[in-house]
Amino acid sequence: MIRYLKHTEIDQNKWDLCIEQSANALVYAYSWYLNIASPNWEALVLDDYLAVMPLTAHRKYFISYLSQPFFTQQLGVFTKASLLSQDILESFIQSIPKKFRFIDIQLNEQNQVLNPKLKIRKRRNYVLDLSKAYEKISKSYNTQNKRNLKKAKKYELSIQSIGFKEVVLFYKSHKALTTKGVKDADYMRLQQLMEEANVQHKLICKGVYDKSGELLASGAFLAHKNRIIFLLGNGSELGKEKGAMTLLMDSIIFLFADHKMILDFEGSEIEGIARFFKSFGAEKRNYYRLKVNRLPWILRVFKN
Repeated sequence: MIRYLKHTEIDQNKWDLCIEQSANALVYAYSWYLNIASPNWEALVLDDYLAVMPLTAHRKYFISYLSQPFFTQQLGVFTKASLLSQDILESFIQSIPKKFRFIDIQLNEQNQVLNPKLKIRKRRNYVLDLSKAYEKISKSYNTQNKRNLKKAKKYELSIQSIGFKEVVLFYKSHKALTTKGVKDADYMRLQQLMEEANVQHKLICKGVYDKSGELLASGAFLAHKNRIIFLLGNGSELGKEKGAMTLLMDSIIFLFADHKMILDFEGSEIEGIARFFKSFGAEKRNYYRLKVNRLPWILRVFKN
Protein backbone atom coordinates (compact mmCIF):
# COMPACT_ATOMS: atom_id res chain seq x y z
CA MET A 1 0.00 0.00 0.00
CA ILE A 2 1.32 3.45 -0.97
CA ARG A 3 0.63 6.08 1.68
CA TYR A 4 0.74 9.85 1.35
CA LEU A 5 2.55 11.42 4.30
CA LYS A 6 2.80 15.04 5.30
CA HIS A 7 6.21 16.28 6.37
CA THR A 8 5.61 15.81 10.10
CA GLU A 9 4.43 12.22 9.54
CA ILE A 10 7.62 11.03 7.82
CA ASP A 11 9.95 8.80 9.85
CA GLN A 12 13.19 10.30 8.60
CA ASN A 13 15.35 7.51 10.05
CA LYS A 14 13.40 4.86 8.13
CA TRP A 15 13.41 7.13 5.08
CA ASP A 16 17.20 7.45 5.09
CA LEU A 17 17.64 3.72 5.60
CA CYS A 18 15.46 3.09 2.54
CA ILE A 19 17.54 5.53 0.45
CA GLU A 20 20.80 4.01 1.73
CA GLN A 21 19.66 0.52 0.70
CA SER A 22 18.24 1.59 -2.65
CA ALA A 23 19.91 0.40 -5.82
CA ASN A 24 19.42 3.90 -7.28
CA ALA A 25 20.36 5.92 -4.18
CA LEU A 26 21.25 9.58 -4.76
CA VAL A 27 22.45 12.11 -2.19
CA TYR A 28 19.61 14.48 -3.19
CA ALA A 29 17.05 12.07 -1.72
CA TYR A 30 18.34 11.91 1.86
CA SER A 31 16.24 13.70 4.45
CA TRP A 32 19.01 16.15 5.40
CA TYR A 33 19.30 17.29 1.78
CA LEU A 34 15.55 17.55 1.22
CA ASN A 35 15.05 19.41 4.52
CA ILE A 36 17.21 22.22 3.13
CA ALA A 37 16.45 22.04 -0.60
CA SER A 38 12.69 21.76 -0.12
CA PRO A 39 11.60 22.54 3.46
CA ASN A 40 8.34 20.83 4.46
CA TRP A 41 8.66 18.26 1.66
CA GLU A 42 6.07 15.51 1.77
CA ALA A 43 6.20 11.89 0.61
CA LEU A 44 4.71 8.74 -0.81
CA VAL A 45 5.78 5.59 1.02
CA LEU A 46 5.22 1.95 0.09
CA ASP A 47 4.36 -0.25 3.09
CA ASP A 48 7.04 0.14 5.81
CA TYR A 49 9.43 2.25 3.71
CA LEU A 50 10.11 -0.45 1.12
CA ALA A 51 10.02 2.25 -1.55
CA VAL A 52 9.70 6.02 -1.30
CA MET A 53 9.10 9.11 -3.40
CA PRO A 54 9.68 12.66 -2.10
CA LEU A 55 7.05 15.24 -2.98
CA THR A 56 8.71 18.65 -3.17
CA ALA A 57 5.53 20.53 -2.42
CA HIS A 58 4.78 24.25 -2.61
CA ARG A 59 1.72 26.46 -2.43
CA LYS A 60 1.05 29.74 -4.22
CA TYR A 61 -2.17 31.69 -4.67
CA PHE A 62 -4.04 28.86 -2.86
CA ILE A 63 -2.75 26.34 -5.45
CA SER A 64 -0.64 23.34 -4.34
CA TYR A 65 2.01 22.18 -6.79
CA LEU A 66 5.18 20.12 -7.10
CA SER A 67 8.36 21.56 -8.57
CA GLN A 68 11.99 20.49 -8.77
CA PRO A 69 14.17 22.25 -6.17
CA PHE A 70 17.25 24.10 -7.37
CA PHE A 71 20.53 22.17 -7.09
CA THR A 72 18.62 18.87 -7.01
CA GLN A 73 18.85 17.26 -10.42
CA GLN A 74 17.02 13.95 -9.89
CA LEU A 75 14.51 12.60 -7.39
CA GLY A 76 11.60 10.23 -8.09
CA VAL A 77 11.10 6.72 -6.75
CA PHE A 78 13.82 4.97 -4.73
CA THR A 79 13.75 1.30 -3.83
CA LYS A 80 15.69 -1.93 -3.94
CA ALA A 81 16.32 -3.22 -7.47
CA SER A 82 14.01 -6.21 -7.02
CA LEU A 83 11.06 -3.88 -6.38
CA LEU A 84 11.70 -1.34 -9.13
CA SER A 85 9.20 -2.15 -11.88
CA GLN A 86 6.86 -0.35 -14.26
CA ASP A 87 3.93 -1.23 -11.99
CA ILE A 88 5.65 0.29 -8.97
CA LEU A 89 6.67 3.44 -10.86
CA GLU A 90 3.21 4.01 -12.29
CA SER A 91 1.55 3.26 -8.96
CA PHE A 92 3.63 5.96 -7.29
CA ILE A 93 2.86 8.50 -10.00
CA GLN A 94 -0.85 7.69 -9.89
CA SER A 95 -0.74 8.02 -6.09
CA ILE A 96 0.39 11.65 -6.18
CA PRO A 97 -2.53 13.43 -4.49
CA LYS A 98 -4.89 15.24 -6.82
CA LYS A 99 -4.56 18.35 -4.67
CA PHE A 100 -1.33 19.05 -6.55
CA ARG A 101 -2.78 20.88 -9.51
CA PHE A 102 0.53 21.33 -11.32
CA ILE A 103 3.49 18.93 -11.36
CA ASP A 104 6.88 19.57 -12.91
CA ILE A 105 9.49 17.26 -11.37
CA GLN A 106 12.48 15.19 -12.45
CA LEU A 107 12.69 11.45 -11.89
CA ASN A 108 15.98 9.59 -11.62
CA GLU A 109 17.65 7.60 -14.39
CA GLN A 110 16.19 4.32 -13.10
CA ASN A 111 12.64 5.70 -13.32
CA GLN A 112 11.94 5.25 -17.02
CA VAL A 113 8.16 5.27 -17.27
CA LEU A 114 6.95 3.66 -20.51
CA ASN A 115 3.26 4.56 -20.30
CA PRO A 116 2.62 6.88 -23.29
CA LYS A 117 -0.33 8.47 -21.49
CA LEU A 118 2.03 10.10 -19.00
CA LYS A 119 3.82 13.24 -20.09
CA ILE A 120 7.44 12.14 -19.67
CA ARG A 121 10.33 13.90 -21.37
CA LYS A 122 13.93 12.65 -21.50
CA ARG A 123 16.68 14.90 -20.16
CA ARG A 124 20.40 14.46 -20.64
CA ASN A 125 23.00 13.73 -18.02
CA TYR A 126 26.66 12.81 -18.53
CA VAL A 127 28.68 10.46 -16.35
CA LEU A 128 32.26 9.20 -16.50
CA ASP A 129 33.32 5.75 -15.32
CA LEU A 130 36.30 6.19 -12.96
CA SER A 131 37.05 2.51 -12.45
CA LYS A 132 39.93 2.55 -14.96
CA ALA A 133 43.43 3.89 -14.36
CA TYR A 134 43.89 7.64 -14.87
CA GLU A 135 46.20 7.09 -17.84
CA LYS A 136 43.51 5.11 -19.62
CA ILE A 137 40.72 7.61 -18.82
CA SER A 138 42.77 10.64 -19.90
CA LYS A 139 43.54 9.02 -23.26
CA SER A 140 39.82 9.46 -24.05
CA TYR A 141 39.99 13.25 -23.55
CA ASN A 142 39.39 15.13 -26.77
CA THR A 143 42.10 17.18 -28.49
CA GLN A 144 40.90 20.48 -26.99
CA ASN A 145 41.13 19.12 -23.43
CA LYS A 146 44.65 17.84 -23.99
CA ARG A 147 45.57 21.26 -25.39
CA ASN A 148 43.98 22.99 -22.38
CA LEU A 149 45.97 20.87 -19.93
CA LYS A 150 49.17 21.85 -21.71
CA LYS A 151 48.13 25.51 -21.45
CA ALA A 152 47.39 25.10 -17.72
CA LYS A 153 50.87 23.67 -17.22
CA LYS A 154 52.44 26.45 -19.28
CA TYR A 155 50.72 29.12 -17.16
CA GLU A 156 51.70 27.24 -13.96
CA LEU A 157 48.14 26.92 -12.69
CA SER A 158 47.69 25.20 -9.34
CA ILE A 159 44.82 23.39 -7.57
CA GLN A 160 43.92 24.18 -3.97
CA SER A 161 41.13 23.25 -1.57
CA ILE A 162 38.88 26.24 -0.86
CA GLY A 163 35.79 27.02 1.21
CA PHE A 164 32.28 26.45 -0.11
CA LYS A 165 31.33 30.12 0.42
CA GLU A 166 34.17 31.10 -1.89
CA VAL A 167 32.85 28.71 -4.57
CA VAL A 168 29.36 30.26 -4.38
CA LEU A 169 30.71 33.82 -4.38
CA PHE A 170 32.94 33.11 -7.40
CA TYR A 171 30.01 31.53 -9.25
CA LYS A 172 27.75 34.51 -8.52
CA SER A 173 30.47 36.91 -9.66
CA HIS A 174 31.07 35.21 -13.00
CA LYS A 175 27.94 33.22 -13.87
CA ALA A 176 24.87 34.41 -11.96
CA LEU A 177 23.80 36.97 -14.56
CA THR A 178 23.35 34.22 -17.16
CA THR A 179 21.71 31.77 -14.72
CA LYS A 180 18.02 32.60 -14.99
CA GLY A 181 15.53 32.24 -12.16
CA VAL A 182 18.00 31.65 -9.31
CA LYS A 183 17.53 34.24 -6.55
CA ASP A 184 19.74 35.27 -3.64
CA ALA A 185 17.58 33.13 -1.33
CA ASP A 186 18.36 30.11 -3.52
CA TYR A 187 22.08 30.76 -3.24
CA MET A 188 21.71 31.02 0.54
CA ARG A 189 19.96 27.66 0.49
CA LEU A 190 22.80 26.27 -1.62
CA GLN A 191 25.30 27.44 1.00
CA GLN A 192 23.23 25.67 3.66
CA LEU A 193 23.34 22.48 1.59
CA MET A 194 27.08 22.77 1.19
CA GLU A 195 27.58 23.49 4.88
CA GLU A 196 25.64 20.37 5.90
CA ALA A 197 27.39 18.26 3.24
CA ASN A 198 30.71 19.50 4.60
CA VAL A 199 29.73 18.49 8.14
CA GLN A 200 28.90 15.03 6.79
CA HIS A 201 32.25 14.84 4.94
CA LYS A 202 30.51 14.65 1.56
CA LEU A 203 31.75 17.94 0.08
CA ILE A 204 34.87 18.63 -1.96
CA CYS A 205 35.63 22.22 -3.02
CA LYS A 206 38.55 23.06 -5.29
CA GLY A 207 39.92 26.24 -6.81
CA VAL A 208 42.36 26.84 -9.67
CA TYR A 209 44.84 29.68 -9.24
CA ASP A 210 47.42 31.26 -11.48
CA LYS A 211 50.95 32.02 -10.24
CA SER A 212 49.90 35.53 -9.18
CA GLY A 213 47.28 34.04 -6.84
CA GLU A 214 44.19 34.97 -8.86
CA LEU A 215 41.28 32.50 -8.66
CA LEU A 216 40.45 31.40 -12.22
CA ALA A 217 37.95 28.56 -11.65
CA SER A 218 36.20 26.85 -8.78
CA GLY A 219 34.00 23.81 -8.25
CA ALA A 220 32.01 22.04 -5.56
CA PHE A 221 31.47 18.26 -5.67
CA LEU A 222 29.23 15.98 -3.61
CA ALA A 223 30.86 12.64 -2.85
CA HIS A 224 28.55 9.86 -1.68
CA LYS A 225 28.89 6.10 -2.05
CA ASN A 226 30.00 5.42 -5.64
CA ARG A 227 29.12 8.84 -7.10
CA ILE A 228 30.92 12.19 -7.34
CA ILE A 229 28.44 14.91 -8.37
CA PHE A 230 29.58 18.19 -9.91
CA LEU A 231 27.22 20.42 -7.95
CA LEU A 232 28.43 23.87 -8.93
CA GLY A 233 31.37 25.44 -10.73
CA ASN A 234 32.63 27.76 -13.40
CA GLY A 235 35.67 29.64 -14.68
CA SER A 236 36.36 33.29 -15.31
CA GLU A 237 37.08 34.59 -18.81
CA LEU A 238 40.81 34.53 -18.04
CA GLY A 239 40.36 31.02 -16.64
CA LYS A 240 38.83 29.87 -19.92
CA GLU A 241 41.82 31.22 -21.83
CA LYS A 242 44.23 29.33 -19.56
CA GLY A 243 42.34 25.99 -19.41
CA ALA A 244 41.42 26.31 -15.74
CA MET A 245 38.11 24.37 -15.79
CA THR A 246 39.68 21.52 -17.73
CA LEU A 247 42.43 21.33 -15.11
CA LEU A 248 39.83 21.39 -12.31
CA MET A 249 37.88 18.44 -13.76
CA ASP A 250 41.08 16.59 -14.57
CA SER A 251 42.20 16.92 -10.94
CA ILE A 252 38.99 15.28 -9.69
CA ILE A 253 39.34 12.50 -12.27
CA PHE A 254 42.96 11.95 -11.20
CA LEU A 255 41.95 11.89 -7.52
CA PHE A 256 39.24 9.22 -7.92
CA ALA A 257 40.55 7.23 -10.90
CA ASP A 258 40.95 3.47 -10.43
CA HIS A 259 38.02 3.38 -7.98
CA LYS A 260 34.56 1.89 -8.53
CA MET A 261 32.95 5.30 -8.84
CA ILE A 262 31.43 7.56 -11.44
CA LEU A 263 31.78 11.29 -11.97
CA ASP A 264 28.32 12.76 -12.48
CA PHE A 265 28.54 16.02 -14.43
CA GLU A 266 24.85 16.89 -13.79
CA GLY A 267 23.68 17.56 -17.35
CA SER A 268 23.35 19.59 -19.47
CA GLU A 269 20.64 20.51 -21.99
CA ILE A 270 22.87 23.41 -23.08
CA GLU A 271 24.91 22.19 -26.05
CA GLY A 272 28.14 24.00 -25.18
CA ILE A 273 28.17 22.67 -21.62
CA ALA A 274 27.19 19.16 -22.75
CA ARG A 275 30.04 19.24 -25.26
CA PHE A 276 32.49 20.15 -22.47
CA PHE A 277 31.33 17.19 -20.36
CA LYS A 278 31.53 14.80 -23.30
CA SER A 279 35.08 15.99 -24.00
CA PHE A 280 36.31 13.94 -21.01
CA GLY A 281 34.88 10.74 -22.48
CA ALA A 282 31.64 10.91 -20.47
CA GLU A 283 28.64 8.91 -21.66
CA LYS A 284 25.08 10.17 -21.91
CA ARG A 285 22.46 8.82 -19.52
CA ASN A 286 18.86 9.93 -19.51
CA TYR A 287 16.75 10.95 -16.57
CA TYR A 288 13.10 11.91 -16.85
CA ARG A 289 10.93 14.98 -16.44
CA LEU A 290 7.29 14.44 -15.44
CA LYS A 291 4.79 17.19 -16.15
CA VAL A 292 1.10 17.16 -15.18
CA ASN A 293 -1.17 20.18 -15.58
CA ARG A 294 -4.49 20.09 -13.70
CA LEU A 295 -4.81 23.86 -13.38
CA PRO A 296 -8.08 25.62 -14.20
CA TRP A 297 -8.23 26.15 -17.97
CA ILE A 298 -7.54 29.88 -17.79
CA LEU A 299 -4.23 29.19 -15.97
CA ARG A 300 -3.38 26.00 -17.85
CA VAL A 301 -2.54 27.92 -21.02
CA PHE A 302 0.23 29.86 -19.27
CA LYS A 303 1.88 26.75 -17.75
CA ASN A 304 1.98 24.42 -20.77
